[in-house]
Amino acid sequence: MKKISLILLLIGINFSVNAQSDFLEQKPISISYFGHYYLHPGLKIGTQYDWKTWEKRKERKKRTIVKTKSLFISPQIGFYVHPKNHAGLLVNVDFGYQRIKDKHGFYQAYSIGLGYMTQFNSGTTYVGESDGSITAKKWASRAYFMPSLNLELGQQINDKIGWYVKGTLASKLFYNTGVSAETFLELGMKFNLGKF
Repeated sequence: MKKISLILLLIGINFSVNAQSDFLEQKPISISYFGHYYLHPGLKIGTQYDWKTWEKRKERKKRTIVKTKSLFISPQIGFYVHPKNHAGLLVNVDFGYQRIKDKHGFYQAYSIGLGYMTQFNSGTTYVGESDGSITAKKWASRAYFMPSLNLELGQQINDKIGWYVKGTLASKLFYNTGVSAETFLELGMKFNLGKF
């Protein structure tokens, strides 16, 4: 699992380094409420790199409808707190498809995420050692590979700022020898820092 985390981190760093010169001009910074099962509060920060972009135009009698479509890569980092249970730290990369209606800036995005979740238990955890003894550990942790499916809706209000809502269905693999179903809700803002 540590190797997967390192690979995801290197992918994110690679995109940041390659795009550093025009980062502030081209890449939005997203900051959002990151709710595990919608209610357990957290924070998520990310960016988006448009790998390929194209336009589709439809001619109508009174106007031309323009839609901008793109394939994107979005590295993110987030955390949340499930009170009296655990805290979660997530490093994630989404690979997706986005459609923007140019007239009002509304968009839809669909993506698949590859993530690495570390879960820190609250309180004291008692761990059985190989010699048969039991040790008390504070903030014991476990790590999981966590793929996800995501749906995002939002609007680019102007060239500086936008808002979005994102729903995520994910699964922590090898969770207690099985899998788990995890849901997340993001309510956030996107900022193009180079436009301020």
